[in-house]
Amino acid sequence: MLEMIMLGSGSGGNACIVKNADTMILIDAGFSGAELRKRMELVGLSPDDLEACLITHEHGDHIKGASILSKRHKVQLLMHPATKRAGKRKFNGSERMRHFEMKETMDLGSLKVTSIPTLHDSVTSTGFLVESGGQTLGYLTDLGAVTEDNFLMMRHADYLVMEANHDRDMLWNGPYPAYLKARVDSRVGHLSNHDSAEFIAMLAELGKLKGVMLAHLSAKNNTPELALSTVRDRQEREIEIILAHQDQPSKPIVLETK
Repeated sequence: MLEMIMLGSGSGGNACIVKNADTMILIDAGFSGAELRKRMELVGLSPDDLEACLITHEHGDHIKGASILSKRHKVQLLMHPATKRAGKRKFNGSERMRHFEMKETMDLGSLKVTSIPTLHDSVTSTGFLVESGGQTLGYLTDLGAVTEDNFLMMRHADYLVMEANHDRDMLWNGPYPAYLKARVDSRVGHLSNHDSAEFIAMLAELGKLKGVMLAHLSAKNNTPELALSTVRDRQEREIEIILAHQDQPSKPIVLETK
């Protein structure tokens, strides 16, 4: 059994619980320490029970609460060495830290986690593949384009958390200044609904994907309805497609071996 609960996803903060019967990890800690604790308590969990917190990259909406989480709840922070260097202003050296390399497979309690390089305008950026009991969860957010590495790893995923950040027409006709529009729409920016839909369709056809949670939706350059319709309309195979929300935790997604 493998269970995922998205505590929140978007430019205002990102954090995701992944757990099985005896091990719980957090992917990203992009809310304050108090907000992370509050959201975990809303779904009946405690940060004191975390095995580790994995950090995708150094941007504030992914590491805001990481330091206090480590110090207050004795949670080990796992990140690429370049992420630690880039985020050094957010850390003071008293945190419990461990480094990983790209494509490294780590045993965290009874969970097996593999780090996957992604394309984003940070010093380095990481996706993850989490395995337990014959079930596999993929996690890909904050990337401007998908790579062959992304496909080769995510074709093993039964369920995927996948960025669907913006609609290109809304982005380019929207309020952002030109330089920011170009940054978001670049290969190291954020993934559009269309590109997310294409990648999901390929995984559904060539992998074993059964369901997707669309994450990191832009509040100004996307709508929930547009993200869902764009991704759903592209699919040729029947898979579950739902949305992550910024302001509240999701319902648990439970993957079980049949």
